[in-house]
Amino acid sequence: MNAEIVVLPSPAAVAEALADRTARALRAALDAQPRVTLCLTGGSTPAPAYERLGGAEDVDWGRVHVFWGDERCVPKDHPESNYALAKRTLLDRAGIPDSNVHRMPGECPPDEGAVIYEQALAQFFGDEVRFDVLHLGMGDDGHTASLFPGSPALSETGRRVVHTTAPASAAVRDRLTLTFPVLDGARLCLVAAHGEAKRPAFGDVLDAYDGETDGPPIAYVAPKGALVWLVDRTLSQGTADDEG
Repeated sequence: MNAEIVVLPSPAAVAEALADRTARALRAALDAQPRVTLCLTGGSTPAPAYERLGGAEDVDWGRVHVFWGDERCVPKDHPESNYALAKRTLLDRAGIPDSNVHRMPGECPPDEGAVIYEQALAQFFGDEVRFDVLHLGMGDDGHTASLFPGSPALSETGRRVVHTTAPASAAVRDRLTLTFPVLDGARLCLVAAHGEAKRPAFGDVLDAYDGETDGPPIAYVAPKGALVWLVDRTLSQGTADDEG
């Protein structure tokens, strides 16, 4: 796998790098095309990143369309909603028009919600989904979006959006998620992760990149564009180039 792995000094630095690299990529894309697309993630890392991104200068947010890689099956104002997190930290702060916000309908029955979002993607992109910037995270078990180890969704190639189920320990088990064929269309994929708890999964990812194992779900992401990991020192243990 041709991935760039950037090691930063702290979780705060990971969040800053996620925001700053996203802003640079959006500016460059906006210079070349009338509208650009940004696909967001959930989890603990994005909140400070999205607050910083919302204050980025010289990003014409009126031409940025926002999508999501996954969503919990909850109402849009629920504390566990990825949309609610983004609205609080990024969408309102940046003043992104409602018409540019393409949220997953977590309040719908899961199978119905998946079909609705597939239709939304088809209406916007047509035959090929190509996000200009895609954000992903990694769980302690190596999952990304809501693609969990052992899930049938890992081998899905015909659907763009599916209903998945998180492990029993999750607060909300029913999820909607994009599938690998959609994630792999990204022009730039930024994966942000930090912390000691995720170190074993990250080691499995590196082994998979070296061809030693199959690896966890995140290791299967193979975008057509660039793949950049932003990780902290605690997670990396000196396995990659240090930017901080």
